[in-house]
Formats: sequence, C-alpha cells, structure tokens
Amino acid sequence: MMELESLILNPAAQGTNTRKKKSEKTRIATRGSRSSKYNSKPRLEGERKGIGFYLPVASSDPLEVNENSNPDSDQEEEVDIDDHESYRHRNSDSDEEDDHHHHHPPQNLQHFLPSTPATTKSSLSHFLSIIPNFLPPFNEMATVPSYTQEGAETTLKDKNAIYSDGKVASADSDAVKLAEMGYTQDLERNFSKWSLLGVSFALTNSWFGISASLVTSINSGGPIVTVYGIILIALINGCVGISLAELVSAMPNSGGQYYWVSVLAPQRHMKFLSYLTGAIGYAGSIFTCASVALAIGSALMGMIQMNHPDLVIERWMVFIAYQVFNLCAWFFNCYGKALPKIGSFFLYVSLTSFTVITITVLATSSPKQNAKFVFANFVNNTGWDSNAIAFIVGLINPNWSFACLDSATHLAEEVPRPERSIPFAIIGTVVIGFVTAFLYSIAMFFSMTNLDELVNTATLVPVLELYRQATGSKPAAIFLEFLICFTGLGCQIATHTWQARLCWSFARDRGLPGSRYWSQVHPTMGIPFYAHTMSCIIVALLGLLYIGSTTAFNSMITACIVLLYISYAIPVILLLMKGRSNIKHGPFWTGKLGLMANLVLLAWTGFTLIMYSFPYTMPITSGTMNYVSAVYGVVTTLTIGYWFARGNRTFRGGIERAAEAEHIVREVASHAHVN
Repeated sequence: MMELESLILNPAAQGTNTRKKKSEKTRIATRGSRSSKYNSKPRLEGERKGIGFYLPVASSDPLEVNENSNPDSDQEEEVDIDDHESYRHRNSDSDEEDDHHHHHPPQNLQHFLPSTPATTKSSLSHFLSIIPNFLPPFNEMATVPSYTQEGAETTLKDKNAIYSDGKVASADSDAVKLAEMGYTQDLERNFSKWSLLGVSFALTNSWFGISASLVTSINSGGPIVTVYGIILIALINGCVGISLAELVSAMPNSGGQYYWVSVLAPQRHMKFLSYLTGAIGYAGSIFTCASVALAIGSALMGMIQMNHPDLVIERWMVFIAYQVFNLCAWFFNCYGKALPKIGSFFLYVSLTSFTVITITVLATSSPKQNAKFVFANFVNNTGWDSNAIAFIVGLINPNWSFACLDSATHLAEEVPRPERSIPFAIIGTVVIGFVTAFLYSIAMFFSMTNLDELVNTATLVPVLELYRQATGSKPAAIFLEFLICFTGLGCQIATHTWQARLCWSFARDRGLPGSRYWSQVHPTMGIPFYAHTMSCIIVALLGLLYIGSTTAFNSMITACIVLLYISYAIPVILLLMKGRSNIKHGPFWTGKLGLMANLVLLAWTGFTLIMYSFPYTMPITSGTMNYVSAVYGVVTTLTIGYWFARGNRTFRGGIERAAEAEHIVREVASHAHVN
C-alpha cells in the first residue's frame, strides 16, 4: 500500500531527478463526458467500456504478509509498452476477441496514456482524478475518452485528484486501495456510514420479516419457535456478521464473497471457486428479491380484501401486486445519488413503523395472552412425529428474517473508508434486527386472541387479521398493515440495490453471459443500470412460478437462505485453510472470537443445507413437497454448464487480474519518469 502511494503521490521518490517544467498542459477527459470531443476516438476492441486507462495493483496478493518486502526500494524495472497488448482484452466477453487480439496495431496504445506532459501538475494527477465518474450510455459503447491538449489551465479541484509533483497531494486513499485490487473507481462514493446502515437494515429488516411469517411458524413449533428461534438465529447471524465484517474489513470490494475467494483460494482452484461463489451469491440475491416482492404483494392484496370482504384473492392478483412492487423498486434504484437518502429515510420508516405498531397493538388488544402461551407453548401441526423436526422446519421463518447480511459488502465502492463503515453496518444490522424482531414478536403473541381466525383469514395475511382483532377496527388494521407494506417497499428497494451491485461486480470480471453490457455504469444515473434492469426482469419472470405452484415458490425462498450461507462459507473455509494469521487484517478483527464465529458459520451452513431440505408437512404430497433440492439442482446445472461452455475461458480470476494490474503499475511508473 505504501509502495503504491509513494509511486502515485511522489514519483521523485523512485529516483527521478527534478524535471524541467514544460509550458504545455494536459487535461484528461473524465469517463462518460457529455462533451463529444472527449468521446470522439474509436475504442480499442476489448477495452473496458468507457475507460481509456486502468489502475494498477501492487502485487498479485495484496493480503499476503510479506516480511521481506522493502517499500523504500528505489529499484526500477524496464517495461516494454508493447507487452501491454496481451492485457487489452480483459473486459471482452467475446471468445473471438480473445483469439484475435494481436491484430491491433501498437500505435493504438496512445489511448491508454496521455501523449503530452503536464507542467504545473503531472498528467498522472489527472489520471487518478477521473476515477469515480460514469461509463458511457448503451449506445456509445464504441467510444472511449481521448486525451486532449486543449486548455492550458485546469480547474479540477476534486477530492480524488492526486498530484505527483511532490508538493500537493490530495489522494482518495479508497480509490488507491481499490487500484491495488486491480479495479478502477467506477461508482461514486455517495453513501455515508449511516446511509449504508439504512440500506443494510432496510434489506434485512428482521421485524418486517417476522411480521410477514409470524403466524406461519405457529404450526411448526408455536410461539416458542419464533421467540427462542429469534434468539438462536440472532446469535448465529451475529457469528455470520463477524465473519463477513472481518473479511470485508480486510478486503473491501464490491465483489464481496467471490472477490475474497479469488484472493484466498489456492491458485489451482482460484478461478473456478471464485466463479462458483459469485454465481451462487447472485442466485441467492435474485431469489431474495422475489421473496420480498411476494411478501409485500400479498400484504397489499390483504388490505384490499379486508376493505372488500366479497373479494376472493386469486394467485394472479398477488402476481400483479408482485410485479407492481418489483417495478417500483426498479424505478427508485434508477436514481443513484438519491439512494443514500432513500436508505436513510427507510431506516427511520422501519423504526417508526415498528414503534407505532408495537405500542398500538399492545395498548388496544384485550384480553392479553398469558406468559405461558408466549414462552412455553409448543405447537406441532406439521404432521411430523418428531417435535425437533417441527421446530427445525419452523426456524426457516426467523432465519429468513435475518438473511442477506452481505448486502453492505457489495456497496464497498460507494462508501468512504469501507473497511470501517461496512463492519459497522453489518453488526449494527444484526443488533437492531434482534432488538426489533424480539420485542415485536413478543408483543404480537401477547396480543393474539383467536388463533383459528388468524390461520384461516380470507385476507391470506394473518398479521393483518391480528391487527384487526387487537384494535377492533378495520381502518386501523389497514393503516398498520400499510406501515408494514411501506416498510417492505424500502426492503424491496434495498434488495434491488444489493442484487444490482452484485451483478455488476460479477459482470466486470465476466462472470455472466453478456457481461460487457451488465458491467457498464450509466453516465447520468450513476448506477449499473443495465445489470439492475436485467436482474429485475429475471425477478419478474420468477413471479410466474408463484402462479404455477406456491409450494415451488416457497422452496425458492428457502433456497435463497441456504445459497447465501454457502456463498459465505466458501471464503471462510479458504480463510481457515490459508490461516487467519496469514492475511493482512483490516481495522475490524476479533481474533479468537472471529475463529469461533467462522466455525459456527460453517456448522450452521451444513446444518441448513440438510435440514432445510425436509418437507414442511407430512404426509408428503405434490402440494406439500419441499422442492428446494430441485432449486439447488437448477442453480448448479446452470452454473456448471456455463462454466464449461464459456466461463472457464472468459471469467477473469485473481491471477489474471493481478497480472494485468501489476503490468500497468510498471507502465504508469515508466510514464511518470518520462514526464
């Protein structure tokens, strides 16, 4: 890190003598410039879309503890700029381009570096100052920013500007760290620590999850499975949160799990394991988006039915509501700069709704249930002879309420100091989630009066019927359910923010078909618009499964929990194999507590993979079968199939990324000496 900063901030430290300042100055156009003069030259085939440069990485494994390294070394290496030709295709997902890259003339390399030196400030300062801008729009994919000699004076005073004259150095250290990983700063760092917490909690939103599945779990264990299940799941996910927080603190990258694997895995298996982890995590995020859309779609139809008692809710009605919320989430996520404020806003919405509903229901319900019903009443209506199996099956509901803790990790490139901010968001999400979910569930169980009416309600939303029983008023119940629905909208928006970043980061390493499109950042929206839109279309199509079979759709919800756990477990296994003391720790590191958390995460992942595959009820019929194993099979088939068909050739693993970036470190250093 210090070596790279020394190289960027002060090339004179590398042995360069004082150079004569020249009168000619160079401005480097930012990516996605609205001015056509900065986008007039043709793109080199295979270049990253909208980027005329790459940032360096100092070593192939930035986390290795190297006691023999000497950051003060003045030794220089000569680099033939023509060697860069072999790396120019890193972002093309076309096999033909990989086979024909040698046809491009070397003179085209002028697009990678400015052709004229700077006077007052080195051109290298502007090189890093243009990092966090935009990629070109979809219809400008054939252009790349060019370097111009126009304008003797530059007014660029961006916080990301890095001047290499040794006198003024205002560096965006986060962008430098990202450069060490082999990536450029494509997204703006608009999120603060608190807005990041807002998005993270808005997605997990444990009390909302408990509300959506509160009475469903009663048949599989009764109040006990929810009350004590929340405690158990919160402890387990606390361990999950610690494990993720340690990894992201050491390796803050939007790729999250799959990036960590690319650093921690043995070279022989690095590429495949990284690809596998990314594909599994992306599948889990898509299924989660679908499950949240169904929850709030059902809530909306329940409110309509309560207001129109003659209405019989059909599946297609819920499907329409599902699509409405999916479309709303797509719309809100199209405004990148507004997302931090939206995240913060829905954090307050969630906490306010929780407070209003909990107090209102407790204050108006009468009579109250006794403590034995809440804390000691076990119910087994699953058909399983074993109460333990019934309890385990019932844990799926509180477990879903604490899922998606990795969401903040995929915003690592949109928040300053992610190595500190993201662990705060993850641990904060678990703590707030436990407090709200635990208090809310206890309040609801004390307020229940007629359990049969809850289970058999015509609204198909048991908690809505609970509100009606407690308040004795349909309008009041609908208002409280509206608060639930509005909170759920924030959750849906956050899930799409999460899946879009995961899709985009995976695509920039060419992990998906059509990655050249999904890896773009829209120049005006400031978001991975095409990745976001593509993923929303997939979620919309998954809604068709609900019309065909509610059981199959519920199996997909179960799959989202386990798939995410698997994506967490793979990097943790590799961390333990590599040795927790053999990586460079981030600011958040818990030592032996972290080791225990890692082991709990691995044990729980294995447990859920087996036990959550059990049928929900007995005896087994086509309508009660748990099809989660079939979901695993489909995901595995698609993932492995694409790997052998194309992914093993196009996916950019850690070795390729490090080799490219290391080469460009030398190239940039060589250019700095020339100037």
